[in-house]
Amino acid sequence: MKFSKKKIFIGVGIVAIAGFLGLKFAGGEKEPMGLSVTTFNVERGDINQNIEVTAPLQGTESVDVVSRLHYKVTDIRVQEGDRVKRGDVIAYLDSESLQKDIKELEDSIELLKIQKREAVGNNDNSYDLAKSQLEEAIKSRQNEYDKAVDVMNEAKRVLDNTEVLYNEGIETGENLKKAQLDYDNAKKTVDSFEAVDGVIVATDYELQNLDNIKNSLSVASMDKNIEIAEKSLARKREELSDCSIKSGIDGTVTRVNTKVGRFADDIEDGKPMFIIENVDNLQMQVNVSEYDISSIQEGQSVTISADILGEETVSGIVSRISPTGEEKAGSTERVIPILIDILDNNEKLIAGINAKAQIHINSARYILFVPIECVRDNGDETYSVYRVNSENKIEIIPVNIGIEDDVNIEIISDKINVGDEIIMLPDPETMVEGTVVMSAQ
Repeated sequence: MKFSKKKIFIGVGIVAIAGFLGLKFAGGEKEPMGLSVTTFNVERGDINQNIEVTAPLQGTESVDVVSRLHYKVTDIRVQEGDRVKRGDVIAYLDSESLQKDIKELEDSIELLKIQKREAVGNNDNSYDLAKSQLEEAIKSRQNEYDKAVDVMNEAKRVLDNTEVLYNEGIETGENLKKAQLDYDNAKKTVDSFEAVDGVIVATDYELQNLDNIKNSLSVASMDKNIEIAEKSLARKREELSDCSIKSGIDGTVTRVNTKVGRFADDIEDGKPMFIIENVDNLQMQVNVSEYDISSIQEGQSVTISADILGEETVSGIVSRISPTGEEKAGSTERVIPILIDILDNNEKLIAGINAKAQIHINSARYILFVPIECVRDNGDETYSVYRVNSENKIEIIPVNIGIEDDVNIEIISDKINVGDEIIMLPDPETMVEGTVVMSAQ
């Protein structure tokens, strides 16, 4: 094991200064009592070697709900914190114009099929029949349009009156907003019709279809037109289905980034309409230094703490190690992402808060240990400790080292026993074998 050398020497000067404390006055003369040192008594116990990382908690499964449709949001059925099931509708988009398009396509397809049947039986009558059916369709739409205009005009009259009364302080702002909304909706309905100066006209698609029949198109051509129309209808129906915004997973709504009246594809600051997470099972994605990653293995136990838990902790496990590293911001060091699954259910834990994870990479039980500052690295891959014997003299004992934590390190030697007095921060320049010392323990 590579020795960390975290805390070895403070400096020769400090040790030398401490040596002066080993003098006392007796009969008016200085009497050397030995070099003053600080010692630690060897202990036996456990050491746990951990790697500590910090990251926010997150759900084990998460989906960003977005829409490609340029339709306004008309209804939001959830709020942050609501639990949803896969397939639950969480919002609706305005599909009025889309439904109208679908109805027109369905009518056009039915008309094409009728025309095809007529063409097979009696091609000469196909054009007249199609023209008659188109005229009837236009007449029906004209009636619908006229009614819509009447509704819009009445809504405009009410809006104008309400605005006058509001300016005179008689009507409320709420009623003015309602009158404006009623008028806007009525005008939207009128604008959805294909009309010129108040007269309903045939759509380009209907005119083209009628022209095709007039020119005695073949049955094969009619089949092609039907196929094109049916594909268009399928796309429109798919869009209609997508106007019901649904959850893709079982989970909890953690973010709502849209509102009624906003277009579904209008994403603010790159945020999705909704974020849904499985927060019943939490995890952490943490970055481990390339210098520590060799110590990390899937299945290692983890202890997680967080301010929200107080003195409590929960257990976790390393569940996945990324096969590739990535840059660490502001450094040439590389880091490797790993996933830690939270095993314990604690209702205090919530997604989004920062937590601290101690990954347990090694442990040793009932071993001899001293503070790291007690072990001297000799610079040649050997180590030693400076023991104070019963005569207050230094004995330099070669040792092997084992695992370490932030404070202590395991020492291995058949010459070391529990209770032995080991000098902290040994200085080879002022401390040699046999030097008399005075412990300031």
